[in-house]
Amino acid sequence: MLLKTETYNQQSNFAQYCRDGKDLAILGAKQERLPHYRRLIFNVVKDAMETTFPISFKYIETEIWDEMVYNFFSWHKCSEPQVWRMPEEFFEFCKSQNYAEKYNLPFLFDLLYFEWLEVELYMMEDIQYPKFKKTENWLTEKIAVNPEHKIVKLEYPVHLEKPFDAANKKGDYFLLIYREKESGRVQFANLSVLFTFLVENIVLCEQTLEEIFNDILYIFGINDLEMLQTEAFTLLRDLQARGFVLGVK
Repeated sequence: MLLKTETYNQQSNFAQYCRDGKDLAILGAKQERLPHYRRLIFNVVKDAMETTFPISFKYIETEIWDEMVYNFFSWHKCSEPQVWRMPEEFFEFCKSQNYAEKYNLPFLFDLLYFEWLEVELYMMEDIQYPKFKKTENWLTEKIAVNPEHKIVKLEYPVHLEKPFDAANKKGDYFLLIYREKESGRVQFANLSVLFTFLVENIVLCEQTLEEIFNDILYIFGINDLEMLQTEAFTLLRDLQARGFVLGVK
Protein backbone atom coordinates (compact mmCIF):
# COMPACT_ATOMS: atom_id res chain seq x y z
CA MET A 1 0.00 0.00 0.00
CA LEU A 2 1.33 3.44 -0.94
CA LEU A 3 1.69 5.90 1.91
CA LYS A 4 -0.27 9.12 1.88
CA THR A 5 1.92 12.09 0.98
CA GLU A 6 1.66 13.65 4.43
CA THR A 7 2.53 10.37 6.15
CA TYR A 8 5.53 9.91 3.86
CA ASN A 9 6.69 13.47 4.55
CA GLN A 10 6.46 13.00 8.32
CA GLN A 11 8.37 9.73 8.16
CA SER A 12 11.02 11.35 5.98
CA ASN A 13 11.33 14.26 8.42
CA PHE A 14 11.74 11.85 11.31
CA ALA A 15 14.41 9.86 9.42
CA GLN A 16 16.26 13.06 8.57
CA TYR A 17 16.16 14.18 12.20
CA CYS A 18 17.54 10.81 13.31
CA ARG A 19 20.42 11.21 10.88
CA ASP A 20 21.55 14.77 11.57
CA GLY A 21 19.77 15.83 14.78
CA LYS A 22 18.55 19.09 13.29
CA ASP A 23 15.10 20.13 14.46
CA LEU A 24 12.25 19.53 12.03
CA ALA A 25 8.51 19.89 12.44
CA ILE A 26 7.19 16.37 13.07
CA LEU A 27 3.46 16.16 13.72
CA GLY A 28 2.49 14.41 16.94
CA ALA A 29 6.06 14.07 18.18
CA LYS A 30 7.14 15.32 21.58
CA GLN A 31 10.34 17.25 20.96
CA GLU A 32 11.91 16.27 24.28
CA ARG A 33 11.68 12.58 23.35
CA LEU A 34 13.19 12.82 19.88
CA PRO A 35 16.85 12.71 21.02
CA HIS A 36 16.15 9.38 22.70
CA TYR A 37 14.84 7.91 19.44
CA ARG A 38 17.89 9.22 17.62
CA ARG A 39 20.21 7.67 20.18
CA LEU A 40 18.42 4.30 20.04
CA ILE A 41 18.49 4.16 16.24
CA PHE A 42 22.15 5.15 16.13
CA ASN A 43 22.91 2.34 18.59
CA VAL A 44 21.23 -0.13 16.23
CA VAL A 45 23.43 1.07 13.37
CA LYS A 46 26.57 1.09 15.54
CA ASP A 47 25.88 -2.41 16.83
CA ALA A 48 25.26 -3.71 13.29
CA MET A 49 28.63 -2.37 12.14
CA GLU A 50 30.55 -3.74 15.10
CA THR A 51 28.89 -7.16 14.76
CA THR A 52 29.48 -7.43 11.00
CA PHE A 53 33.02 -6.02 11.03
CA PRO A 54 34.59 -7.35 14.27
CA ILE A 55 38.15 -7.37 12.89
CA SER A 56 37.89 -3.81 11.57
CA PHE A 57 36.34 -2.67 14.85
CA LYS A 58 39.14 -4.33 16.82
CA TYR A 59 42.11 -2.98 14.87
CA ILE A 60 41.02 0.43 13.60
CA GLU A 61 41.57 3.27 16.05
CA THR A 62 38.36 3.88 18.01
CA GLU A 63 38.17 7.59 17.12
CA ILE A 64 38.46 6.82 13.39
CA TRP A 65 35.98 3.94 13.51
CA ASP A 66 33.42 6.02 15.41
CA GLU A 67 33.80 8.87 12.93
CA MET A 68 33.25 6.60 9.91
CA VAL A 69 30.16 5.03 11.48
CA TYR A 70 28.74 8.37 12.59
CA ASN A 71 29.29 9.91 9.15
CA PHE A 72 27.56 6.95 7.55
CA PHE A 73 24.64 7.31 9.94
CA SER A 74 24.40 11.07 9.40
CA TRP A 75 25.01 11.38 5.66
CA HIS A 76 23.87 8.16 4.01
CA LYS A 77 20.25 7.40 3.16
CA CYS A 78 20.05 3.62 3.31
CA SER A 79 18.15 2.00 0.47
CA GLU A 80 17.94 -1.50 2.00
CA PRO A 81 15.02 -2.14 4.39
CA GLN A 82 16.78 -5.14 5.98
CA VAL A 83 19.16 -4.26 8.80
CA TRP A 84 21.49 -7.17 8.02
CA ARG A 85 22.23 -5.65 4.57
CA MET A 86 23.12 -2.24 5.99
CA PRO A 87 26.82 -3.11 6.44
CA GLU A 88 27.16 -3.56 2.68
CA GLU A 89 26.06 0.04 2.26
CA PHE A 90 28.57 1.05 4.93
CA PHE A 91 31.31 -0.67 2.91
CA GLU A 92 30.22 1.17 -0.25
CA PHE A 93 29.95 4.45 1.67
CA CYS A 94 33.53 4.11 2.95
CA LYS A 95 34.71 3.54 -0.62
CA SER A 96 32.82 6.57 -1.89
CA GLN A 97 34.37 8.73 0.85
CA ASN A 98 37.85 7.32 0.11
CA TYR A 99 38.42 6.58 3.79
CA ALA A 100 41.32 4.23 3.03
CA GLU A 101 43.39 7.20 1.88
CA LYS A 102 41.93 9.73 4.29
CA TYR A 103 42.77 7.64 7.36
CA ASN A 104 45.87 5.94 5.92
CA LEU A 105 44.28 2.49 6.08
CA PRO A 106 45.26 0.95 2.73
CA PHE A 107 43.72 -2.41 3.67
CA LEU A 108 40.35 -0.91 4.66
CA PHE A 109 38.23 -1.76 1.62
CA ASP A 110 39.55 -5.32 1.37
CA LEU A 111 38.99 -5.92 5.07
CA LEU A 112 35.44 -4.55 5.06
CA TYR A 113 34.64 -6.53 1.92
CA PHE A 114 36.09 -9.74 3.35
CA GLU A 115 34.07 -9.40 6.54
CA TRP A 116 30.90 -8.49 4.65
CA LEU A 117 31.24 -11.54 2.40
CA GLU A 118 30.99 -13.83 5.41
CA VAL A 119 27.61 -12.32 6.29
CA GLU A 120 26.42 -12.25 2.68
CA LEU A 121 27.17 -15.93 2.10
CA TYR A 122 25.74 -16.96 5.46
CA MET A 123 22.47 -15.15 4.67
CA MET A 124 22.24 -15.99 0.96
CA GLU A 125 19.29 -17.94 -0.41
CA ASP A 126 19.85 -21.66 -0.81
CA ILE A 127 21.09 -22.80 -4.22
CA GLN A 128 20.19 -26.27 -5.43
CA TYR A 129 23.16 -28.63 -5.32
CA PRO A 130 24.07 -30.55 -8.49
CA LYS A 131 23.64 -34.31 -8.68
CA PHE A 132 26.95 -36.03 -8.08
CA LYS A 133 28.67 -39.25 -7.09
CA LYS A 134 31.57 -39.49 -4.68
CA THR A 135 34.80 -40.62 -6.28
CA GLU A 136 38.39 -39.49 -6.72
CA ASN A 137 38.55 -40.65 -10.33
CA TRP A 138 38.48 -37.05 -11.39
CA LEU A 139 40.66 -36.83 -14.46
CA THR A 140 38.14 -37.73 -17.16
CA GLU A 141 35.06 -36.39 -15.35
CA LYS A 142 33.50 -33.02 -14.69
CA ILE A 143 33.77 -32.15 -11.02
CA ALA A 144 30.75 -31.06 -8.99
CA VAL A 145 31.24 -28.31 -6.39
CA ASN A 146 29.31 -26.50 -3.71
CA PRO A 147 27.32 -23.83 -5.62
CA GLU A 148 27.09 -21.50 -2.62
CA HIS A 149 30.43 -19.80 -3.06
CA LYS A 150 32.35 -16.84 -4.43
CA ILE A 151 35.88 -16.42 -5.74
CA VAL A 152 37.24 -12.94 -5.07
CA LYS A 153 40.45 -11.03 -5.63
CA LEU A 154 41.98 -8.89 -2.89
CA GLU A 155 44.90 -6.47 -2.91
CA TYR A 156 45.90 -7.13 0.70
CA PRO A 157 46.08 -10.49 2.53
CA VAL A 158 43.56 -9.50 5.20
CA HIS A 159 42.26 -13.08 5.27
CA LEU A 160 45.71 -14.36 6.28
CA GLU A 161 47.26 -11.70 8.52
CA LYS A 162 46.42 -8.94 10.96
CA PRO A 163 45.34 -5.81 9.05
CA PHE A 164 48.38 -3.66 9.79
CA ASP A 165 50.72 -6.55 8.97
CA ALA A 166 48.90 -6.97 5.65
CA ALA A 167 49.15 -3.23 4.86
CA ASN A 168 52.69 -3.51 3.48
CA LYS A 169 52.01 -6.57 1.32
CA LYS A 170 49.99 -5.22 -1.56
CA GLY A 171 49.64 -7.71 -4.38
CA ASP A 172 47.18 -10.13 -5.97
CA TYR A 173 45.44 -12.47 -3.53
CA PHE A 174 42.66 -14.86 -4.43
CA LEU A 175 40.11 -16.21 -2.04
CA LEU A 176 37.51 -18.96 -2.31
CA ILE A 177 34.71 -18.42 0.19
CA TYR A 178 31.80 -20.83 0.54
CA ARG A 179 29.02 -21.98 2.88
CA GLU A 180 28.96 -25.46 4.36
CA LYS A 181 25.73 -27.24 3.53
CA GLU A 182 24.99 -28.90 6.87
CA SER A 183 26.28 -26.37 9.39
CA GLY A 184 25.80 -23.17 7.38
CA ARG A 185 29.25 -22.03 8.48
CA VAL A 186 31.20 -19.88 6.05
CA GLN A 187 34.67 -21.16 5.18
CA PHE A 188 37.45 -19.76 3.02
CA ALA A 189 40.54 -21.03 1.23
CA ASN A 190 43.48 -19.01 -0.04
CA LEU A 191 44.30 -19.80 -3.68
CA SER A 192 47.31 -19.17 -5.87
CA VAL A 193 46.79 -17.64 -9.31
CA LEU A 194 47.18 -21.06 -10.91
CA PHE A 195 44.73 -22.78 -8.58
CA THR A 196 42.27 -19.91 -8.99
CA PHE A 197 42.31 -20.67 -12.71
CA LEU A 198 41.80 -24.35 -11.91
CA VAL A 199 38.87 -23.79 -9.55
CA GLU A 200 37.19 -21.23 -11.82
CA ASN A 201 37.27 -23.69 -14.71
CA ILE A 202 36.01 -26.52 -12.52
CA VAL A 203 33.10 -24.28 -11.50
CA LEU A 204 32.28 -23.56 -15.16
CA CYS A 205 31.92 -27.32 -15.63
CA GLU A 206 32.64 -27.10 -19.35
CA GLN A 207 35.75 -29.29 -19.33
CA THR A 208 37.05 -32.43 -17.71
CA LEU A 209 39.88 -32.05 -15.23
CA GLU A 210 42.27 -33.55 -17.78
CA GLU A 211 41.32 -30.84 -20.30
CA ILE A 212 41.80 -28.13 -17.68
CA PHE A 213 45.25 -29.49 -16.86
CA ASN A 214 46.21 -29.28 -20.54
CA ASP A 215 45.14 -25.61 -20.61
CA ILE A 216 47.18 -24.90 -17.47
CA LEU A 217 50.29 -26.48 -18.95
CA TYR A 218 49.99 -24.24 -22.01
CA ILE A 219 48.93 -20.98 -20.34
CA PHE A 220 51.31 -21.12 -17.38
CA GLY A 221 54.23 -22.64 -19.30
CA ILE A 222 54.48 -25.69 -17.07
CA ASN A 223 56.32 -28.78 -18.31
CA ASP A 224 55.79 -31.14 -15.37
CA LEU A 225 52.30 -32.65 -15.63
CA GLU A 226 52.94 -35.11 -12.82
CA MET A 227 53.81 -32.32 -10.38
CA LEU A 228 50.75 -30.33 -11.45
CA GLN A 229 48.45 -33.31 -10.92
CA THR A 230 49.97 -34.13 -7.54
CA GLU A 231 49.54 -30.60 -6.20
CA ALA A 232 46.08 -30.18 -7.74
CA PHE A 233 44.83 -33.47 -6.29
CA THR A 234 46.15 -32.44 -2.87
CA LEU A 235 44.12 -29.23 -3.12
CA LEU A 236 41.00 -30.99 -4.38
CA ARG A 237 41.12 -33.62 -1.62
CA ASP A 238 41.43 -30.83 0.94
CA LEU A 239 38.48 -28.97 -0.59
CA GLN A 240 36.50 -32.20 -0.70
CA ALA A 241 37.15 -32.82 3.00
CA ARG A 242 36.04 -29.26 3.71
CA GLY A 243 32.79 -29.54 1.78
CA PHE A 244 33.51 -27.56 -1.37
CA VAL A 245 34.34 -30.32 -3.84
CA LEU A 246 31.40 -32.74 -3.83
CA GLY A 247 32.40 -35.44 -6.32
CA VAL A 248 31.83 -35.82 -10.05
CA LYS A 249 28.69 -35.17 -12.07
